[in-house]
Amino acid sequence: MKICKYIAPLLVLLAACQREGSPVTPEMPVPQLVEHTLYASTPGEDEPATRTAVSALNDKKILWSAHERISILSGGGNYAFEGNNDAPAATANFTGTGPADLGSYIALYPYNLSATYSEGYVSTTLPAFQLGKAGSFADGYMITADDATGNSLAFKHLCSGLRFMVNRDDITAVSIRGNSGEKIAGDFRFRFAAEDTPVAEAGTEECVTLRPSSGSTFEAGKYYYIVILPTVFSKGFTLMADTGSQVGELRFNSSVTFSVGLFKNVTGNLDERMSWTTPSSQAYYGQENSVCIRPGETISFDVNPRKVYGTWQRSGLPASASVPDEAEVLWGGGAVSSASVNDGKLTVTASSTPGSALVAIKKNGTILWSYLIWVTESEPSETTLPGGAVLQSTLGGNCYFQWGRKDPLVDGCPFISHPGDANSLATSIRNPGSFINQGANCSDWYATESYEHQDATLWGGASGSKTVWDPCPEGWRVPKEADFSVSSLDKSYAASFDKFGLLVPTGDNAVHNGDYGWYAYCWTRESSDTYSKSLLMETDGEGFKGFSIEGDARYEGLPVRCIKE
Repeated sequence: MKICKYIAPLLVLLAACQREGSPVTPEMPVPQLVEHTLYASTPGEDEPATRTAVSALNDKKILWSAHERISILSGGGNYAFEGNNDAPAATANFTGTGPADLGSYIALYPYNLSATYSEGYVSTTLPAFQLGKAGSFADGYMITADDATGNSLAFKHLCSGLRFMVNRDDITAVSIRGNSGEKIAGDFRFRFAAEDTPVAEAGTEECVTLRPSSGSTFEAGKYYYIVILPTVFSKGFTLMADTGSQVGELRFNSSVTFSVGLFKNVTGNLDERMSWTTPSSQAYYGQENSVCIRPGETISFDVNPRKVYGTWQRSGLPASASVPDEAEVLWGGGAVSSASVNDGKLTVTASSTPGSALVAIKKNGTILWSYLIWVTESEPSETTLPGGAVLQSTLGGNCYFQWGRKDPLVDGCPFISHPGDANSLATSIRNPGSFINQGANCSDWYATESYEHQDATLWGGASGSKTVWDPCPEGWRVPKEADFSVSSLDKSYAASFDKFGLLVPTGDNAVHNGDYGWYAYCWTRESSDTYSKSLLMETDGEGFKGFSIEGDARYEGLPVRCIKE
């Protein structure tokens, strides 16, 4: 009703001015901002903690650093308040400008320009890449909040974490990851439950990596803390350490609960309990290679470099990874109106037209990684086959994939000569929109001289898990042969399979082969001898003929129809 009170007089004024020939743009009233000072007190030991990490190990309280900032979420706005203390302190006054009447508001540490409060939920971010501070926490990670009125604040914890110490002086990063892929950081939201206790929901990131804030390695004999969202690791969790030349791993296989405000302690020196290997140094970017987005929607996700561990290792990747500084829409500008990178996040805005686009992230003009942005009106619909629920549409619409590659190809895309076995993966990363022609002696974009050089595990194989090369969105993967249960498929499923044929090189481009218009193809993640398996639905002028599993040359471009994990 307040809107009507303001708009009606403005409309009368506008009409009067128009009669006089002087157009006027109506202005909506803005709230008057005034200065406030808020007091963050130090509660007693039995009261909720304020900026204090209290663990079962009786760790010392964490003080407010000098001039830290908090967000005050009031009346739909996000206002920055800064601490007045010039040195670390147990209490702090915070001063900033906000509405004259703050009313009931949310105080959030640390300040986050993107934090919002809507319908009872606060949305904010716990970084998946954190900086470690010897003997304490680096500022900005131990998220706390208060549902407040007046000028007195009593922050309460939202996070949990892990404390460790190392003996080696060459460790450059330590990571934690749940064995069941639990989301422990990234963008998340929380609400205040009973007794004004903040309760966080799962985030968007499965792995949190800590790096030292001073110097290039952790200090031996000093405690460090990794901050994560409260989580139950149903099948345990794995800790990983990296020296640049070696990778250490320590796996816990039992269910473990990380509770709010409590930090698990790794007994002894972490590195002494780890198993160490010497893999080649590798990296990749982001969690998934395909992202679904609604028309007109804007999304952001983390594209900082991550280490590749264990079975994810592949030859051909660069020895080190850079933080991207630029984004480019390689094709599909009709579906994506803009793409940019800032502070390690890729922000993509979809146009109003459904479709697909390929967006690359770069450093100094060199492509580091790329993503299929699939603009859809709703969640991709499913077809329930005997082996599970698969996408009713092929991934990205009219997109093709060379077996084992993560990036989509489209009809008419350019093709390039085969780069040789040692450089195949690196070439595929640097040229994500290009078809890579087959090698001289085998029908594969990856291998040249011999079928022995082929890699049958790029998409995981029959028994492997989802790999960094899998092109499917989060929660989906390339199907196995058994997922299709071909013997159970009949004509009733035929309408769910589009007859796109396949993509082959012709002239200077890779184009859809019209000779195969009677066939509906889609890859599986498995291989058969020197070829990889695909599902084939065959039709002719008289209609449906049947389904079968075939072996296709890996350099050919076939659609992918993802299955739910």
